[in-house]
Amino acid sequence: MKDTSASASPAGGILPGRLLLGGLAGLICAVLPLSAEIVREDGSSLQYRQTDGEMVSLSKRPRRTVIGYGSLAGVWHLAGGTAVGVPELRKKSALPEEMRNLPVVGSPTVPNVEKIVAMKPDLVLLTAKLERHRSTAALLRKSGIPALCVNYGNYDGFRETLDLFRRINGGSAARASEAEQVIGEVRRICAAAAKEKAPRCAIVLTASAGFTLESPRTNTGCMAALLGAENVRKTDFPLRVRYSYEQLLLDNPDVILVIPMGESEDLRRKFRREFMEHSAWNELSAAKSGRVHFLPVDLFLYMPGPRYPEAFRHLASLLYPGKEF
Repeated sequence: MKDTSASASPAGGILPGRLLLGGLAGLICAVLPLSAEIVREDGSSLQYRQTDGEMVSLSKRPRRTVIGYGSLAGVWHLAGGTAVGVPELRKKSALPEEMRNLPVVGSPTVPNVEKIVAMKPDLVLLTAKLERHRSTAALLRKSGIPALCVNYGNYDGFRETLDLFRRINGGSAARASEAEQVIGEVRRICAAAAKEKAPRCAIVLTASAGFTLESPRTNTGCMAALLGAENVRKTDFPLRVRYSYEQLLLDNPDVILVIPMGESEDLRRKFRREFMEHSAWNELSAAKSGRVHFLPVDLFLYMPGPRYPEAFRHLASLLYPGKEF
């Protein structure tokens, strides 16, 4: 995927796609997704190339939209969209208030095709990240139901997805001011952070299987980069690489940001036990200054959507302590 940093992509714009031809396309797509692109648009419809290369034709202003992936609900609502069905989520608060009592159409990872079809939707929103969602989309299209798979993994992806959803909703002004407020508030926070001295940070994802270092293209990595922080991880892909205590000592970042892979306190204890309880830990710059932070999963593991200003403000306060954002 082409680097889509804030300086390279217009706010709210759909980034140009990349065509890969021949037998090499499948090999490259297995490693890096294509950039998505609107290839045709008029007043009533648009044609969209997904990250997997699939071309999808969509009518604008759908009236019965089913949302199959929770992270898309807030973005769709912010873009002026409504829904008739949503996935079963552990926390209903992750959904816009207007969607919390809607019929359930399966789990976030396994959409229920029969329930979706029974709702007679004119659009189904799924994620391009999961094979089960992509296969569900293919089944729905064979049944004549438009299904769209979108790839939204960081703030750049949020802006692109918000722009796409606003176009699908016909450029509706229903919540246009709210969407512009979200983008504008993030821009203001980043501008304020740009005046400060940039810290070096390590973003560590803690899971039961071990620890990984996040690249500047993950959700938290993208936010940190837009806030001016220097990531000790320089390369964009793969998004995460194995990370050891020894490498952390060599990197010696100013700030260590820890993202537990879920709400379990066991993962926090695992990080403390395998990193913080070693004698050399206290020699790290971040440990000496007390700048080791466990991030809330609802803003940094999951996609915050309309809550991006809250996430940016929280992260900025950790990267630039004592500053008001």
